[in-house]
Amino acid sequence: MGVGVFVILGGVILMVIGGENIDDSGEWDPRDKSDFSGSSGESSYYYDGEDMIIMVRDNVRCDEFTITMSNSSSDPIDLKDMCEDDGVAPMGWEDDPPGWYHMASISSYRFAEGDYTIEASHSYEVVPLWEVVGEELGEAVGGFFQGAAGFMGICCGVGIFGFGLILGLLVTNNEQKVIVQNAGMPMNNMMMQANQTTMTQPVYQKNYADVPVQPQSTIQQPQTGDFWNQEEPKNPF
Repeated sequence: MGVGVFVILGGVILMVIGGENIDDSGEWDPRDKSDFSGSSGESSYYYDGEDMIIMVRDNVRCDEFTITMSNSSSDPIDLKDMCEDDGVAPMGWEDDPPGWYHMASISSYRFAEGDYTIEASHSYEVVPLWEVVGEELGEAVGGFFQGAAGFMGICCGVGIFGFGLILGLLVTNNEQKVIVQNAGMPMNNMMMQANQTTMTQPVYQKNYADVPVQPQSTIQQPQTGDFWNQEEPKNPF
């Protein structure tokens, strides 16, 4: 049961971490991932041929923002994406990070690598598209697998806990008390008591040289003959 509880707690922790990673997958800061920060007006920009997205603060209305990109051999090309009907936010703004709008895009099939001039009505950040997609998608997928692993851990923990509970209810542990008697203990105790008695009694040494020797007398036994050689008793009458 203890192992089951431990597995359940581990599963819960994994699910929480996975859920947080999924929630955080769309919360990124364009300033941290920006390759170029532009201001209102004209800015010189070197395009390296990768797909880029242009992020603008969400206090700028989509229908009020303008941005174009051109070089010496091309006319200005409008970069702004489509706006919603009310003109406040661009299409798909729900997937944008908090506080920002994805207002425009620079694609490799429209522009070749080289120096360009960007003219914008407001400040912006140029962010690599696939770097953001890879990191955010990886975080979301990792969070999904963490949540799935946590869910499986909870299921396994519940199963282990239930199995332990069933064992605890059905299996009885009959403990038999075995008393071991030492047969040599009484004899050992008696010997110890005898030894203690012997040691506690005083020992006197007797000097046999001071005891007078008494003469011994010898009693002669009457001689007895053979039973068949004895004389017959005389008749007193």
